[in-house]
Amino acid sequence: MRQKYDITLKKLLKDIPTAFLKILTGFETGRFLDVTLVDIQYRKPDLIIELPDGSILHIEIQSTSDPTMLKRMCLYWALIFNQHDRLPRQIVLYVGRKPHQMKNAIGPYSYEILNIRDINCSDLLKSDKPEDAVLSLLCSSDDMDSVIAQILEKLSVLPPKTMNDYIIKLLNLADLRKLSKKIYEEVEKMPITIDARKTWLFKEGLKDGKREGLSEGKREGLFEGIELGLELKYGAAGLELMPLVRGVTTIDKLEAFKNLIKKAKTVDELKGFFETSGV
Repeated sequence: MRQKYDITLKKLLKDIPTAFLKILTGFETGRFLDVTLVDIQYRKPDLIIELPDGSILHIEIQSTSDPTMLKRMCLYWALIFNQHDRLPRQIVLYVGRKPHQMKNAIGPYSYEILNIRDINCSDLLKSDKPEDAVLSLLCSSDDMDSVIAQILEKLSVLPPKTMNDYIIKLLNLADLRKLSKKIYEEVEKMPITIDARKTWLFKEGLKDGKREGLSEGKREGLFEGIELGLELKYGAAGLELMPLVRGVTTIDKLEAFKNLIKKAKTVDELKGFFETSGV
């Protein structure tokens, strides 16, 4: 479930939302580094940014309270230093609804935990960047109806395709604040057509509650998760299996294959799944 938030937030942050980045770093811009950290296991940090002063910023996005976060961040800290010869500043950006219980220090080592609710929506809504506007949905406000109206007003002046893309991102994040139905209702009033199949409202059947919408949405969600897992663990060789994956018609078999990705050591083991399961 957390993948839908991670993917959307990474896309927004990689477009350099100037006001949001300035709140985090004091800078309005930066250069993203394409970093893959490898030890015995494959490790891919969420975001690594080289800032204008030459420093390295590492951001991990969390929508749940992960009890292993301190160990993960400490390992990333060492691996980033090993690869770039610079000690990174590290931030866990917490976007969840419930209070987190994550520890952020051990001995001399520590990292920052920033709850996005501690950022005032109005600080981001002043920005001209649509990424800042979408991110403001997750920040603090006493009047979320007004925030939603301002976000949609800012997005409404964008070219149609661009506006459509950002509204889909907004809808994807809305469930983090239980605002999905509210935003969908407001979007439906706008003179635009949204491809609902690209949103998690469709995938979770929130618009009409139909069982078939829920099932189709779950399949698409599994396809996305499987594709991401194949790419991260096996690269291009893993992605070559996606045509076979998309031929699977039952959710149970898709979930079984997704679990197999974590256990399998080679792509050939994954290919065996399709040969033995009759898909």
